[in-house]
Amino acid sequence: MQKFAKYFSWFVILLYFILGVYVLVSPRFQYLSKEMKLVFSIFLFLYGSFRLARLWSRSREQNEE
Repeated sequence: MQKFAKYFSWFVILLYFILGVYVLVSPRFQYLSKEMKLVFSIFLFLYGSFRLARLWSRSREQNEE
């Protein structure tokens, strides 16, 4: 079960980065100003990076045990 959780965490992290790029370049969000799209994309990138760092530190802790 932990293997599934690890793969699911990787999938969610990848999804945050893809969503950040999609919000930034997609014509679907034309009603938002460029600044709002940029701010929202940066938030998604930062949150994806935070989850990646947390997953990486958790993985290192498990390897040390």
